[in-house]
Amino acid sequence: MRRLFFLIFGISAFAFLFGSCAPPVHHNNGPVAYTSPAGVSAPDALAIDASGNVWVLGQAGGLAQIDSRGNVLATFPLPAGSSGQTSYAGMAIAASGNIWAVNYAGDFVARVVPSSKTVQTYSTGISPYGIAIDPSGNVWVGDTGSGASAYSSLTEFAGSSVYSSPYGSPVGSTCVESVAVDGLGYVWLSGCGAVYVVNASTGTETGSFVFPSGGPGNLAIDQNENAWVVDLDRLYLMSPPNNPALMYSASGAQFQGIAIDQAGNVWVTDAANATLLEFNSSGTLLATFAVGNNPGGIAIDAYGDVWVANTNDNTVTEWMGIAAGPQYFPYTGPQFPGGQP
Repeated sequence: MRRLFFLIFGISAFAFLFGSCAPPVHHNNGPVAYTSPAGVSAPDALAIDASGNVWVLGQAGGLAQIDSRGNVLATFPLPAGSSGQTSYAGMAIAASGNIWAVNYAGDFVARVVPSSKTVQTYSTGISPYGIAIDPSGNVWVGDTGSGASAYSSLTEFAGSSVYSSPYGSPVGSTCVESVAVDGLGYVWLSGCGAVYVVNASTGTETGSFVFPSGGPGNLAIDQNENAWVVDLDRLYLMSPPNNPALMYSASGAQFQGIAIDQAGNVWVTDAANATLLEFNSSGTLLATFAVGNNPGGIAIDAYGDVWVANTNDNTVTEWMGIAAGPQYFPYTGPQFPGGQP
């Protein structure tokens, strides 16, 4: 029987997991509710570390680590911007176990080292959203720019956390709302009407795709190195050099988070209908699952449990054993795990 497991938080999403390191014993049957970690609210982004623990990022700046039973292992208050902003969007977990979290109001990315409980910040472009990690461990952050007339920037940080290179305006988009990196070393960027592909080693654009509906959002890379993109109420498949292929549409939907499991099935959250959707690799809707209010980020663990962050009601929903876990990544991922605030 499919089981629904709620973890209640007052807690904001790329989602990272090495399946071989999953905890040996699964948790008990749910549902179970837990008290919110202090200082964590409006959960939006999720990620799973190499030990199978779940990290939850709150839009207001709280970061919590919980185990597969919902026990709080650690909390980290993240810094605000120069004007007091604590608006966080996506996060990624490096192979080292360090957490990188994007602050779109403060124009920086925060690097959390759990082992030493230290936090350091690095400046990005204006209003960053997307984040992903390439095969060399470099962290890529895309921003939305200062307005419709300004090009966005793409900032790269070396895996050691030393500032590496600002790429300025490598693409002709007015914003980069989501970032993903495929197994071939190409960075995928989406936002403001187009998806761009950038060579990770040079920062130069190698391809671009214009969307007919004009609103591509979060990205996920599949086992064939193709990108799946949510676009308001539509789901597209990007398979260069072809144009975007419409795989599914649902009037009135608001697709946000996206993840792909080991079987190639695509998982999408629908914020408008408070649901989690499962599609096969052909874009056929296989199942719909109820989740909390305004779901965003998705993460899939080694047991095939699907975790969803529900921003408006401060909950995290876990559906047990419904996916082919663990979540698929070309290497360290993740594809921008949270929905836009």
